[in-house]
Amino acid sequence: MNKKILIFGGTGAIGFSIAKNLKEQGYNPIIIARNKEDLISKSKEINCSYEICDVLEIDQIKEIALKHSENVIGLAYCVGSINLRPLKITKDQDFIESFKVNTLGAINAVKMNLQSLTDNNGSILFFSTIAVQQGFTNHSIVSSSKGAIEGLTLSLAAEFAPKIRVNCIAPSLTDSKMSQKMVSNETIRKAIENMHPIPKIGNGEDFGDLASFLLGEKNNWITGQIFHIDGGRSTLRIKS
Repeated sequence: MNKKILIFGGTGAIGFSIAKNLKEQGYNPIIIARNKEDLISKSKEINCSYEICDVLEIDQIKEIALKHSENVIGLAYCVGSINLRPLKITKDQDFIESFKVNTLGAINAVKMNLQSLTDNNGSILFFSTIAVQQGFTNHSIVSSSKGAIEGLTLSLAAEFAPKIRVNCIAPSLTDSKMSQKMVSNETIRKAIENMHPIPKIGNGEDFGDLASFLLGEKNNWITGQIFHIDGGRSTLRIKS
């Protein structure tokens, strides 16, 4: 099977879990990231292809799209950044940089691969954050750029129907390179775990099954949805 699924941020905890699941299902995941060493290591682990790309460089995204102009049935944008600080000490550049990585990179990834996704009745999967729907202190930078991703999900789902399905997953805190400052401190980790009705920090494997289903061909009637994988934190209140 040469049905390609492009995974931007494919060496991260979530992106790589998706790649593993898709590979096991017979798809051809192509993991995309900036770090060549990580890409080589991860691609060898599951025997998949990789591409080096900085999502801030549109020419690099375009080059990948031209190289993989056929048989692309899915695209996952798992790239993200976390910059937590009080609004009073933020700078305009903080918001601009976050928007470029979290939102504009996703837009360009879709634009450059739109023809192949259209030709193959493909699927697009974005990633947001629980902070968009829940008001968290010091999250103005990431919640504004990821909030744009949720709006983009709905807009593109409408625009691309019925040819392309577009969905989004909004995780709570997940054990990854980005979150190490928080989860590596045992006291802080335990406190965050206990904020969830299912008291734990997420990991990449918590997302692989749903994400690979949404990206794959078995999903033929789900679009325009925001899925919350967060241990119940966004919707449940179990402590009085």
